[in-house]
Amino acid sequence: MSHTVIDFGTLEGPVFTGRPRGEQLRDKLGVDALDESNEVVEVKIPDSTYSISSSFVLGLFGKSVVKAGSREAFYRKYHFMSSQMFRDVVDTCVNRALQQKSILGERHA
Repeated sequence: MSHTVIDFGTLEGPVFTGRPRGEQLRDKLGVDALDESNEVVEVKIPDSTYSISSSFVLGLFGKSVVKAGSREAFYRKYHFMSSQMFRDVVDTCVNRALQQKSILGERHA
């Protein structure tokens, strides 16, 4: 199984905010295609990163979480190399995306 690296150190930063910016980056990086592939994705968030908002993370990875269907499946595909602070932000977003999926699913049932 091959792998891809998303390195926040090479992206315009060190502050990453806003769902629209996350969605734009998702398109630019081809995250939809990565979701469909068998590749493992290593996401590097260096210590030089100052801030990442939950809305940005949801824009970048929210669809990936929903597609994966569970936090375990998402984290099997996307491996985060970052400080605990940023892992906590991502983890909160994963939980939120799964809750929204559950709520939306119940509405359409």
